[in-house]
Amino acid sequence: MQDEERYMTLNVQSKKRTSTQTAQLTFKDYSVVLHWYKILLGISGTLNGILALTLISLILLDSS
Repeated sequence: MQDEERYMTLNVQSKKRTSTQTAQLTFKDYSVVLHWYKILLGISGTLNGILALTLISLILLDSS
């Protein structure tokens, strides 16, 4: 009976460590993903701005 209690205590402690390590890895992974997401968002915003300015300039050139 005491062996079972010790096993359960050790088993729960090892699971807690594993979940904490997993949470830290996931947080780091999300940090990297968020960084690349911001970069891609900036690039797509810049391209959309360029396309909008091109469209406006073509409309103005066509109307004159």
